[in-house]
Amino acid sequence: MTEQPVKIVNPFTTIYDVTDQTPLDQVPPEYWKQKQAKKDEKEEAEKLKTEIELFSKNPECEKKLMEQAHTTISKFDDHIIRIVFHVGLSTYFKPLNLGLKAESGSGKSYSTVETLKFLPNEDIEEIGSQSPKVISHQNGIRKSKDGKILDEEKEPQKPLQKDFKDPTLGWGDAERKEFFEAEKLYKEQKAKWDKDIRESYYEVDLRNKTLVFLESVNLETFKMFKTTMSHDGEYIDHKYVDDRGTVHITRLIGAPAMIFNSVDSSYVEEFATRTLSATPSIRAEKIAESMDISNKKSAYPWDFETEPFNRKVIKEYIRKIKTYLKQGNIRVAVPFVDIKESFSNTAIRDMRDFNKFLELVPSYAIFKMFQRPIIMIAGKRYLLPTIQDAIDAKSTYDAILETTKTSTDYRVIEFYNTVVKNTKGLSAEDLTDRYNKEKKRPLSVKRIREWLKRLEDIGYVDIREATERNEKGYIDRRFNAYYPLKNAPNTAIVDFATDLKPILEKGFKKWLENTPIQTDVPPIILNIDGTANQITIEEIKDIIINNKKTGSNIDGTYSNPISIPIEENKPDNTPIQEIAVNGAFTKWLEYERIPRQGGRTCSSVDNGGYDCTLEAEYNLNGNLYCVECFKKRVKENAENGFGVREKERKEDA
Repeated sequence: MTEQPVKIVNPFTTIYDVTDQTPLDQVPPEYWKQKQAKKDEKEEAEKLKTEIELFSKNPECEKKLMEQAHTTISKFDDHIIRIVFHVGLSTYFKPLNLGLKAESGSGKSYSTVETLKFLPNEDIEEIGSQSPKVISHQNGIRKSKDGKILDEEKEPQKPLQKDFKDPTLGWGDAERKEFFEAEKLYKEQKAKWDKDIRESYYEVDLRNKTLVFLESVNLETFKMFKTTMSHDGEYIDHKYVDDRGTVHITRLIGAPAMIFNSVDSSYVEEFATRTLSATPSIRAEKIAESMDISNKKSAYPWDFETEPFNRKVIKEYIRKIKTYLKQGNIRVAVPFVDIKESFSNTAIRDMRDFNKFLELVPSYAIFKMFQRPIIMIAGKRYLLPTIQDAIDAKSTYDAILETTKTSTDYRVIEFYNTVVKNTKGLSAEDLTDRYNKEKKRPLSVKRIREWLKRLEDIGYVDIREATERNEKGYIDRRFNAYYPLKNAPNTAIVDFATDLKPILEKGFKKWLENTPIQTDVPPIILNIDGTANQITIEEIKDIIINNKKTGSNIDGTYSNPISIPIEENKPDNTPIQEIAVNGAFTKWLEYERIPRQGGRTCSSVDNGGYDCTLEAEYNLNGNLYCVECFKKRVKENAENGFGVREKERKEDA
């Protein structure tokens, strides 16, 4: 049986045939859909432009970033989100490097990749395991010694006699002379070509790039980048020999920001001198929340397959930052002379760690570039971070401090602080039993010994031979005893309790007195459209010290363009007094509400021995608590006969 052909009523009335004269009843539905799609695209472009401008003047832009990040990353990894984002952003100024240390499956790669989606795609390169040659062969541009791009040139071709013979007259004197001249020219060109090839190099431009090594980096590749990680010089040449014995040169231009998701122990110490280090959370709550996110991505894939509009806003905003930093050749000056006073200075490595903190501050200023002063000194432009930028940077740095100082997995540091620190001369078996108590995932003695060996390497533990007598009266030397070194020089850390603000304010005023700010080019606040608003020195002081809001909405009535319904970030409307007043109390404790601040976390410890990582919102009796932990403390105090009430503020008195 022959199939009947599909009949098309109006074969010449398609979306391609529609004109201004086409009757409305003959316009195909697909035309209207295509036209609406173009209209929607244009409207989104206009909306994107508006939202970027509003975002640039929003003083809580980092909070909006975190809210969007929480749609795919657990809030228990906020310290990872912040440090990964700011390391990525640092590539547009002075690149930082980051190493993530944790067991497989803890979310190192996932959190890193998800966070870097806020940065321009063209500036992020994810790399698996590879050889050093891949860097040059895949991304390099072959250039001659004088900088000519050889990839755009063609190798000279040897002339052939048949191409010079006249088809009718054959091979005559004129043809022979023309051929010999062409052959001579070829030999000259070929000699020059061969010389250019011998002296050529592969140029790899790493400026404004973030390289993410998802797997353990090849040792030779690491050596290739080692000098680059120190940011010395405009370029670095690396030579290698191929299988035929030919020497090749790779020239690395500039320095990228680099993030290593797995670091081989064979060069961990060398790596530590050039990077910050961080460990993702392994708390049960983080695991549960991450599984919930994965569950939603599996159940509602369409919600995650297209890029969220809010992330597009932030990504385009970063592109604007990149453009203006380059266009204005803008540098960053950290204008706080005495900030060193808040840092430990008892160990040699404190110098390195302090410098890493100073390198982190500019990223916070750059992210709020359109709210920060730009001044001219000696013909160069400088962006100035505020006191709040420095405090926020220190909060992020504090969250990864001990991992960075020791280049050690945070689980090992936590083991020392919670198990080893207050013991004396216990065996590995005893310490294992203490660690495994009430743990849902106990570890073996072999693993604990590995941790103890690492603690000895970094100066936290002293391992000695045990000299106890056994049941038969003989001295048993088969087991080691482990002693904590509480005052070891490598355990010196930043003083978390230091109030930075007065130190920074004093340092800024001293800096201002000794800084020759040019008056012929007035200080400015840059706008996202490329224009600028002129400001005075007094306004600079107000912005730096008091974090005064800047921009067109100078009264602080900012639009809130990015509004994402994140449940945990909604304010708790339950009156604290209702929780506290559970009867007549004769004894009272007073609390204060404190603003949420990155790195300032709750001081509670859960039943599993893990620190709460949620941001603190209450100060009760000198201890900091998140909302949920605060409610628990209120209830506990009520059961013990203590009421809790809000401390009377001076302005309310």
